[in-house]
Amino acid sequence: MLDVYRQHAAERAALGIPPLPLTAAQTSELCEQLKNPPDAEKEELLMLLRDRVPPGVDEAAYVKAVF
Repeated sequence: MLDVYRQHAAERAALGIPPLPLTAAQTSELCEQLKNPPDAEKEELLMLLRDRVPPGVDEAAYVKAVF
């Protein structure tokens, strides 16, 4: 998930636009990775949970809230 997201973010940065928010499936996978995060990626995973999950009442926000 993290490698795919990094590639997506790089493609969007090349276009001068921010990456899209995480989907519910990506957020679910992110939450699973946060249960036992690799030390080198812990901060990045936390940043994604904090900053890339859309606020509100969509599916990704629900997954984050349940986590």
